[in-house]
Amino acid sequence: MGKNRRKYIPKSFESTGRSNDTSANIYDSMLISAAFKDLSARQRMLYVYCKSQYYGKRKPQADYPGIDAVQGDECFYLNHALISDVYGLYPKTNRRDFYRDMQKLADNGFIEVVSSGYAAKKRSIYKFSSKWADWKPP
Repeated sequence: MGKNRRKYIPKSFESTGRSNDTSANIYDSMLISAAFKDLSARQRMLYVYCKSQYYGKRKPQADYPGIDAVQGDECFYLNHALISDVYGLYPKTNRRDFYRDMQKLADNGFIEVVSSGYAAKKRSIYKFSSKWADWKPP
């Protein structure tokens, strides 16, 4: 028989309690890694927003069932419009810094770019990566 797991109920300081609220867990091993320390404060926050796409959001695998590269829960959608309109991390006019910061996350091993939507102004598809654990400063 499977384990009876009780659903985690967020504390009042963690969430407003909405039923569709999601978490963005980040473990201490990542926080103290050289790859994470190499990121700017805004790039770190951008990664937190990437992680918020992991749970409870529509995944590319649902939209592209025949494409192997986007299968798996580690793939997620993200674009400048979501980050600027919903999260407010970048101004609407600052797409360049958003894509440069996403590239830095890729360079440091946190994500991989599966499909860039930059040219077509569509949602890009990214994939979480564990390469950050072995990352060394250049």
